[in-house]
Amino acid sequence: MDLLWSLLSITCLFLQLEGCTRVIKPNTIVVDVDMTLSTPSTCRNVMLQCGEHGPSVYWQRKKQNIGKGSELTIHVEDFPDAGNFTCHNDNGDILNHTLVLIQVTKNDRGEHPKQILQEISDQIYIKCETKNYSGVFECSWNLNMNPNKVQILFEAHRSNSSISCTVHNQDKSRAVCHELTYCPFQEELEKVVFNLHAINGPHFENYSSEFFLADIVKPEKVQIYKKDEGDKKVVVSWEYPESWDHPHSYFPLTFEVKVLKALKNKHNCDHEVRSDPRTPNHKVPHKGSYHFFTEETSLQLNHSTKKYIFCVRAKDMYCNSPWSEWSAIVLRDPGQQCWLKDYYYALCFLKHRYSLCHMWHLGP
Repeated sequence: MDLLWSLLSITCLFLQLEGCTRVIKPNTIVVDVDMTLSTPSTCRNVMLQCGEHGPSVYWQRKKQNIGKGSELTIHVEDFPDAGNFTCHNDNGDILNHTLVLIQVTKNDRGEHPKQILQEISDQIYIKCETKNYSGVFECSWNLNMNPNKVQILFEAHRSNSSISCTVHNQDKSRAVCHELTYCPFQEELEKVVFNLHAINGPHFENYSSEFFLADIVKPEKVQIYKKDEGDKKVVVSWEYPESWDHPHSYFPLTFEVKVLKALKNKHNCDHEVRSDPRTPNHKVPHKGSYHFFTEETSLQLNHSTKKYIFCVRAKDMYCNSPWSEWSAIVLRDPGQQCWLKDYYYALCFLKHRYSLCHMWHLGP
């Protein structure tokens, strides 16, 4: 009967506080508090239960006695009211404990203010990516404060699916998750939900990200190869990333290709190249540069006396997902490169400064 009464008491407690108090893990509750002066919080009184009965049970917080009995009602209005509460028997032994945390629902900065994680973009604090359709994905975040003072809890779920998450081996601000029942040949009907709890002292913040794996798939960098041919021709080819799914006919990639003049200190593949909107999928020359989209994996170019940067990146052909990082190589007329090499070797010989030859060696 006593056990039944205790269970009923706990049930009534959390029904009474539904919507503003919740359990995030054993012995840890979060209280939602509105800190605006014009709107008093409806969750100011929180009842804690020890689980043991008897007049000798007493409560402590910060080693100070704060009450007696198996139940304790606390008044939670601000961070100093939160913390770890312990109940003891008459011998001083700890019988149970409850960690009370506060989540600010509103203050002078607005509703649900965040300050533990850095904001990546507008109201986005977590970045999730996957390099293929294996069911493995990673979520990362950055802290605004000392990581040694912050506790991070996270989990991921999707209806009728099992997802396991662990901390990355080399980066504590990254989670590696694996959806064990994921099938890459089956359409996703529901989104993955990734939840993150950040705890800094008595301060609690909840973050969440929802996505289809198809929306976050980002291929790894492609590998570029160059082959010189006769008549001053060069063939540049690239391959699907090794980690990309097979068969490629079922998981096709589209490629963005740029051929840019190599200006001094401007070998950036993100450099904008103007394209003709009438032919967005064909190469369009603009002041000696090229920019186009293709499904092919090779391109033949004429050698030039000037140096060019060849850039390529990939994305899933059928999804509005992120592009891979750019891969790039330098293109230069091999005849010009040999002429430059002979020039520097001759200069070394004339000056008898052979020690400089190694520094000026250009390579094949």
